Amino acid sequence: MPNWEGSDRRQTLPPDWPVRQLTTLRRDHHRCQWVRYDTGQRCLAHANQVDHITPYSEGGTDDYSNLQSLCEYHHLRKSGREGGIASGKSRRAKATAAKPIHPGLLPPAEKFRGKEEDKPPF
Repeated sequence: MPNWEGSDRRQTLPPDWPVRQLTTLRRDHHRCQWVRYDTGQRCLAHANQVDHITPYSEGGTDDYSNLQSLCEYHHLRKSGREGGIASGKSRRAKATAAKPIHPGLLPPAEKFRGKEEDKPPF
């Protein structure tokens, strides 16, 4: 898969992942299990990839009941969407995180509240 660069995702997969992939593809008869929103029908194109229905980040496991066969198009689409959601959550968390206030911007009474050694030497 070309988008594995910079990801540690491969290390989190179980040692028997190749067996799980092949078993899942055979179970689904190498047909994409993506349900189309416009028709409510499965895609059923040739599937060559295995996807976690519920991602690890949301409590998903490597159990066969959480694996599905997908065609490359739908796997990229689903993974891209999940990556975008995770990126947005990360950006929002950073934006709302408490940022330290520079001591020069604190009101005078609060500037040197704390230990004696925290006070500047001047």
